[in-house]
Amino acid sequence: MTVDLVIRGARLLTARFMIEGAGVAVSDGKIVAVAKDPHLPEASRTVDADGRILMPGAIDAHAHIYDPDYTHREDWKSGSAAAAAGGVTTLMDMPLVLTVMPELAKQKIEVGERESMVDFTIHAGMMETEEHLERIPELADMGIRSFKAFTTKPFEVSYDYIEELLVRAEQVGGRVIVHSEDGEIIERGVRQVKELDGRKDPLAHHESRPAEAEAIAITRIIESVARVGGHYHVAHINTAAGVELVAHAKARGLRVTSETCTHYLVFTKRDVEKWGPYLKMTPPLRTKEDVRGLWEGLRSGAVDMITTDHAPGTREEKEVGWSDIWQAWGGIPGVETLLPVSMSEGLHRWGLEPTTLCAALCANPAKVFGIYPRKGEIAPGSDANLVLLDQRLEVEIRADRLHYKVGWSPYEGMTVRGWPVLVTVRGEVVAQDGEPVGRPGHGEFIPMGRWR
Repeated sequence: MTVDLVIRGARLLTARFMIEGAGVAVSDGKIVAVAKDPHLPEASRTVDADGRILMPGAIDAHAHIYDPDYTHREDWKSGSAAAAAGGVTTLMDMPLVLTVMPELAKQKIEVGERESMVDFTIHAGMMETEEHLERIPELADMGIRSFKAFTTKPFEVSYDYIEELLVRAEQVGGRVIVHSEDGEIIERGVRQVKELDGRKDPLAHHESRPAEAEAIAITRIIESVARVGGHYHVAHINTAAGVELVAHAKARGLRVTSETCTHYLVFTKRDVEKWGPYLKMTPPLRTKEDVRGLWEGLRSGAVDMITTDHAPGTREEKEVGWSDIWQAWGGIPGVETLLPVSMSEGLHRWGLEPTTLCAALCANPAKVFGIYPRKGEIAPGSDANLVLLDQRLEVEIRADRLHYKVGWSPYEGMTVRGWPVLVTVRGEVVAQDGEPVGRPGHGEFIPMGRWR
C-alpha cells in the first residue's frame, strides 16, 4: 500500500510519550499508521524529520479571530495564516464584542470555511439574558457546546445567572467558560485608581484590578458547581491563588478546568515600564510569584492548557494609552507565537516535560472542548494536523516576520529555541519554514462533542 505522506526519523511527541526514530503515515487527510521507521509504508511523498520533534498541531482554545465589525484588527485569512505559520492547526474563535448566537455563528462558520487556512470551532456568548439561555439547544445542534460569560463589565452577569447557565449547558453536554473577576471588587478598584487617584499612566490599568477579584469569582463559581453540577472552565487564569483553588476543586472531583495565556507565563507588571499600553489586557499582568504559580499549575495539571486570548489592536488603538491608558484597546496578538514561546520557555526555563507541554497545547484543549481524538493526538484515525518543530533553531521574534494585520508583537526581540518548519492540516501542508503556504478555505468547522 502506498500512502499520501510519510514523515519519518522524528522524535515523535504526544501527551502520552516521546519516541525516537519514529513517524507517521497519512492518507486522505488522516493518520493511518504510527510506527518506528522500518515499519512505515511507502508514500507518494516522504519527509525526513532528521531528529526533529513531530507533534500534533497546537490548538488555541481562546482566540478572537473574527468579529465582522473589527476586521481591521484580524480576520479569518490573516488570523489563520498567522496560526498556520506558528504551528496552530485548530482555532477556537471566542466572541469579541458582538454576542454570538446562532445567526452570527452561521456567518462566522460560512466566512471561516471560505477563508480560513486552518480548522476551527466556535464558542458562543456573551451569555447575558434569558433568551440566550433558551437558545443553548439550538447552538448545541450546530456543534457549538461552549458558552462564555463574564462576572465583570462590560458583559457582567450575576452568580445566580452563572449557576443557571451551568445547568442549561450540562443538559446539552456543554461547558461554561467564565471570565472570572468579581465585578464588585473590580468596580471598586477602578474607581479608586481612575477616579479618586486620577491616574492615567499605563500601570494604572493593572493596579486597578486586584488579584483577589479572581480568587473571589473562582471560589463562588466552584461552589455553584458543587451545588448544581456542570463543567466550569476558568478563562485566562492569571494568579497563583486561582491555580490553588482549581487544584482543590479537581481534588474534590468537580468538573473544573482552566487555561492560562502565554503572556501571563512570560510577562509581569514590571514589563509595563517598557511596553506601556501595548501590554494592556484584561485580566492584567501580575507578579513573578504568580508567573511561577502558573507554570507549577501546568506541571501539576491544575492548569489544563495554554491559550493566547489573541485580541490584537492596531498601533493607533494602543498608542493613545501612553497619555490615557483608559482609552487604549485592551488586547494583544499571540496566536503565531503560542507554540514556540510555550515550548521554549516551558522546556528550557521551567523544566517541564515535553509530554506535559504537548498535553497543554494539544490534547487537553481537544478533550475539554469535545474534539478529541480527532484533534490533539497522533494516532490512527486522527486528523493529520501535524507540526514538525526544529528544536535546534534559535529564532529572534520580530514583528516584521510575523503575519498579523496589526504589525506588532509584545514578544519582539525575544529569542526562542525551536520553531515550526512544517505544518499540515488534514495532511495538506499549510506552512513551511515559518511562512504560510496553505490555501484559504482549506479549514473546516469542527463541531464540539458532548462533555464526557
